[in-house]
Amino acid sequence: MTEKFSSIGFGCYRINNGIEQHYESLYKALTSGINLIDTSSNYSMGGSEILVGRVMNDLFEKEILRRDDICLVTKAGYIQGNLLRELKSDKENGKEFEDVVEESDRLWHCISPDFLEDQLQRQFERLNTPYIDYYLLHNPEYFLDNASGKNMPKEEADKIYYGRIEKAFRFLEEKCKSGVLKYYGVSSNTFPAYSDDPSFTSLEKLYSIAGSISHDNRFKMIQMPLNLIEAGAVRNKNQENKTKTVLEFAMEKDLRVLINRPMNAITSKGLVRLAEFSSEPFEEKDFIKQIKLVKLLEEDIINEKLSADDPGGEEYKKLKNSLITGKQIEENWKFFGSIEHFNDMIRQLFAPRINTILEHTEKKITDEGAKELFGNYIREVYRLLNLTGNYYKLRADKRNRFISKLINEKLESRYHNLTLSRKSVLIISSVKGVDCVLAGMTKPSYADDLLKVLNAEKISNAEEIIKYISAETESAEKGLEIG
Repeated sequence: MTEKFSSIGFGCYRINNGIEQHYESLYKALTSGINLIDTSSNYSMGGSEILVGRVMNDLFEKEILRRDDICLVTKAGYIQGNLLRELKSDKENGKEFEDVVEESDRLWHCISPDFLEDQLQRQFERLNTPYIDYYLLHNPEYFLDNASGKNMPKEEADKIYYGRIEKAFRFLEEKCKSGVLKYYGVSSNTFPAYSDDPSFTSLEKLYSIAGSISHDNRFKMIQMPLNLIEAGAVRNKNQENKTKTVLEFAMEKDLRVLINRPMNAITSKGLVRLAEFSSEPFEEKDFIKQIKLVKLLEEDIINEKLSADDPGGEEYKKLKNSLITGKQIEENWKFFGSIEHFNDMIRQLFAPRINTILEHTEKKITDEGAKELFGNYIREVYRLLNLTGNYYKLRADKRNRFISKLINEKLESRYHNLTLSRKSVLIISSVKGVDCVLAGMTKPSYADDLLKVLNAEKISNAEEIIKYISAETESAEKGLEIG
């Protein structure tokens, strides 16, 4: 196992098996100096771990790398998708894991030893590796969020929470002794939170728990968010009676620290992507014209091409309900908030509608004239979504130029020409106590961009820059323009 981490790690949140550019990007990263991979059981519903296993083993078979050249980090705790459906069925049949937190109909969470055992078996099969370097409990604070929502007293919730973590730690210690895990730790979004936050996870308490289990314990890693806007890890004194930040405590105890979301800040007004956006010019008159065209096409299809279908049929209703993109864009185009939120709307709302129409066209439409009309409609919808995206990209570009200008006020001039994504990652990786910054690289070009600062000289005043940007964007949202 490698002991020295590359300053940038490959974050696999949106990485999935079967997507060639994901394979190429991870392959490029690992053959270009990045030696840490961070994935999880729930990323792409297991597809992320499958891809990681494929890439690693291809590199090993070609003798380009050895297993000890790579630090593999993975996590468990989330229950979603197919796994959730499976466990719901098991529960109906009287079989369930201990201490499951039923957060919502779409998300459960668990860190009980029996659940972790089950996950490890699946993960080793997907990863195809004899051992995992670091195994992390993935956002265990879901229990605290759930308890707070049920108005459980904080003292009672904390007692149960840290009791569950202790059980998980004891299990993970045994797995370390058996050799299938090297070390373990916790990934939590609430390590940097204020200590009186109901969902706050105390690193001090976790360290104490691990020490009570074994003096030679293998609790050696934490993971948490830190970026130019969310500065809690370097700002909030939440350890040892509010005398130390979580980073200071981690350094003192020689814990390895991974940082996630260096370019994705979660703010009160939504997600902010700290990277450049390429866009085309936006002319409102052309945009309004495109809305009218899409609406006209929708009316033509509904009135002329669907009239022969059974108006009472479910398929008819589903298709008709999918032909409303023009109307919805017209009503909401100024209110999506940000490019990040608009992209979410494309994935969650508009893309499923397009797929419904494409499936109907392929399976049900035989008339060539009708096929041409549906095909033309889809092309014009894509153009409308692209125009809407350009509007929000221009706003995001203005926002990020403002942030980059703020950075340059505190940054040495030799770094001024770096892209915002490179500045963001380099600044975070320069913070004292940070071992590795995890970045999503879903395209080889994203890897190329960040590889340019992989071995760059550290920025001496990184903490000062982060605190400054965070304070300025909190107090001057007029310049940030998130919403």
